[in-house]
Amino acid sequence: MQSTIAVFCGKGGTGKSTVSVALGIERAQRGEKVILVSSHPLPELTLAVSLAGIRERFPRAAENLILLHLDAKEQLANLVRKTFPILADRILDNSIYKSLIDVAPGLKEFYFLARLQQIAERRARDDEQALHYDLLIWDAPATGHFISTLRAARTFETYLTGPMATAGAEVARFFSNAERIHVVPVATAEEMAVQETIDLCARLQSECALAVRAVLLNLASPMVRASELEMADLERSAAGDGATIGFAARRGRLERERLAELRAGVRVPCHEIARVRHAGNDLDVLAALGPLVDEVVR
Repeated sequence: MQSTIAVFCGKGGTGKSTVSVALGIERAQRGEKVILVSSHPLPELTLAVSLAGIRERFPRAAENLILLHLDAKEQLANLVRKTFPILADRILDNSIYKSLIDVAPGLKEFYFLARLQQIAERRARDDEQALHYDLLIWDAPATGHFISTLRAARTFETYLTGPMATAGAEVARFFSNAERIHVVPVATAEEMAVQETIDLCARLQSECALAVRAVLLNLASPMVRASELEMADLERSAAGDGATIGFAARRGRLERERLAELRAGVRVPCHEIARVRHAGNDLDVLAALGPLVDEVVR
C-alpha cells in the first residue's frame, strides 16, 4: 500500500524545513507513523530547525517520527557494493566512475526519486525490511534542483531504452499521482519568492504533469488577514504618529498586495501561516505551526 506523500517545495529560505518538521511532529504526536525525507544532510536540517529537545517536549512524536537523509551518491555506491562485492572498491575509486556519477545528466536525481518511490510504496530494498508509516514528508530542495529532480525520470523514459526507460516511466507515473502526492509550495511575501512560486506551479503542471494542492504563505503578519477597515485605521494612525506605525502599515499593505498577486498567479488555494510571536524557542514555533500546516495538507 502506498503512503500519502506531502511535498514541501519552493524558494530556498522560505521555511520548507521548518514546515516539514512541524507537520511531522504534529502527526507523530497523534500516534501516526511519519517519515521525513530530506536531500539535505541532517546537520543542515538541524541548523534550519533545532532538533534538540524533541524527545523531551514531544515524547510520543519522537517514537513515531523518522528523519531520513537520502544521499543519492551514497545510495549508488551501496548498489555497486551489493552488485559487485569483490570489485566494489576498485569501481568506486575509479576516476571514470566518479566522473560519471557527477556529470551524468539526471542520474543522481533519478536514483533519489526511485528510492523515494520504493520507500513510499513500502517495498523492501535488498535485505532491508519495508518501513511502515502513515505519512511520508519530502522536504524538497530549492526550486531549480526540485524541478530538475522531477524531470530526471521523464528524461530517462524519453531518451533511453530498455530497463532504464521502463524504470523511468514507472517513476514518472508514480510522481504524477495527484491523489497520493500533495505538493505544497512554500512562499513568503517577498517579490522574488512570490514570482518564483508562480513560475514553479506553472512548471510543475506543464513539465511534470503534477498538480499543486495548495500554496503556503509563510511568516505572514497579522495585517494580511486584517479587514480593509482595520488597515485604513492603521494607516490613519500612521499619518499622525511616528515611523514605527508607518512602517508596519506600509509593510502590511505590501504583504496584502503580494498575497493577491500570488493568488491570481497560482489559481490554487493560498493559506497564510502567521509568523509565530512570543515563542521561547524553536520547539514552541514547531508546536504552533503543526496544526496550521496540518489543516492545509489533510
